[in-house]
Amino acid sequence: MAAFSDPRWFDREAAVERTDLACRAVPQADGSMIRHARTQSGAELDVVTLRIAEGPLTGRHAGLLIWPPRRPGDLERTLGPLAAVDDLEELAERLAATTVRCRLETSPFGDLEVRKVLEIAPELPVPEPAGPVPPDVPADLLPATPADPPAARVQVIRDAAQVREAAELLQGLPVLAVDIETACTRLPLDQREERDAFEPWNGTVRLVQVAAPAPDGGLAAIVIDCWETDPLPVLRLLGDPGRRVIAHNAKFEQSWIAYRWGIEFGAVVDTMAWWSVIGGHLQAAGVEHGVEDARLVTLVERFIGLELDKSFQTSDWSLEELSAGQLEYAGLDAAVLVPLAATLEGIAEALGCAEQARIASLAGARRAAASIRFGADRHPDELEEGRAMIAHAASAADLETAGGLMRRMALRAGSREELAEAYRARRQALGSPSAS
Repeated sequence: MAAFSDPRWFDREAAVERTDLACRAVPQADGSMIRHARTQSGAELDVVTLRIAEGPLTGRHAGLLIWPPRRPGDLERTLGPLAAVDDLEELAERLAATTVRCRLETSPFGDLEVRKVLEIAPELPVPEPAGPVPPDVPADLLPATPADPPAARVQVIRDAAQVREAAELLQGLPVLAVDIETACTRLPLDQREERDAFEPWNGTVRLVQVAAPAPDGGLAAIVIDCWETDPLPVLRLLGDPGRRVIAHNAKFEQSWIAYRWGIEFGAVVDTMAWWSVIGGHLQAAGVEHGVEDARLVTLVERFIGLELDKSFQTSDWSLEELSAGQLEYAGLDAAVLVPLAATLEGIAEALGCAEQARIASLAGARRAAASIRFGADRHPDELEEGRAMIAHAASAADLETAGGLMRRMALRAGSREELAEAYRARRQALGSPSAS
């Protein structure tokens, strides 16, 4: 449940991936039709609560989030036919008197959201409210003490042959956990830790970590240095529809991997979303759970009994030589996701909110992938530089040097594919008898 939510939006009986239904706006707790709110990070927005007026979800509630527009068309994409209303007061009057057909989706926090007002619908009465009903919480729902952490082995991969071998070994596994380490190399040093810095067009993926259960009952993780070799053969596995991909705050991994390699995850298990849903229901039921936040370090310590050294999280991932500690931390960050996901899924099943958590888990990654899919290349200068390096390579060694430099660029997937094709053609030309 988001910090600014109306508790009525958070309803395990109203979780849907997507549906279009007629709705009526209803007042907030303070009697207003539109409430001004702030997110946990301080961003401001206006919110409206709508009550579903048709179908099996009649009486359930969804939240309409009205963010300050940053680009032309932002309001139209959210409010549809109501975007032309001049001010919030008039909008409140229109909403109070109008039936609207809305596109509804469960958010990454588990709230039911209005993603868009589609049209003015034939008038329907405001139905009586239904739900949410807090779940019954078993006394032994949360383990009294953390489980013993499984042993984890970490292997660092720095060449293409090792990547192909790893992809073959992982191919038959139904569940993989993924994490990445990034460096915002396109930004000045003093801007690299700002909140908006961690966007995929601002830098490069330095490490890709993939983990899975090992045959001996432990955990195995590979750490691929993306400045040394291309992880694409392994990343392709994450896009298989039948494979479950575990990540924490999956929208981050999804946005960077989609931007850079064009891979969209299949069935996502986002451990941050699972805990957000579980924690929201425990809060609604008045149960004190003692978990301060949804950060990975917090959840792993509480449920897996392992203290992650998060000092490495803000370390410099753009160093030419990463330390043994950085590489070990990176591998462990992926490995712990496997037992954490299993633990949270068991808790959600016992609490009766597993379906809501599953749908919320998909939402963040899907939205991240969609935003990347329709974005433009932010750095045409790097594309031109890559073309020039390939064209001017006079030997196989020159070409290999160019490839290493291009792996560090903040290129999106389409540009990367173009350069890869040019690279292969140039390598063939340099290898032919007629090459100068």
